[in-house]
Amino acid sequence: MQIADYIGRTEFDMIHFSLSLIKEIDYKIKQKVFFYQNQVSTFINDQVERYVHTLHVKGSLQYVYKAEIHKMITPKLKMLFEKHCLFHCV
Repeated sequence: MQIADYIGRTEFDMIHFSLSLIKEIDYKIKQKVFFYQNQVSTFINDQVERYVHTLHVKGSLQYVYKAEIHKMITPKLKMLFEKHCLFHCV
């Protein structure tokens, strides 16, 4: 039995998506593509919207999936913001 069988394929894919999104953001910050925290937030929202739209589920379940993805990303994103000095609006 694999972890995808235990937790479900959709949840496993969501975790994989979240981790790959964080890696992509870290790479783009290192490559100086992102200078502002606002850019990162917009990028995350766009990517999450696209990903959840590909799941072809009802709107209420899309909302739950978006919230779960943001919940997984937020702690790692805070660590990235502490690691890299990005501009942000006060």
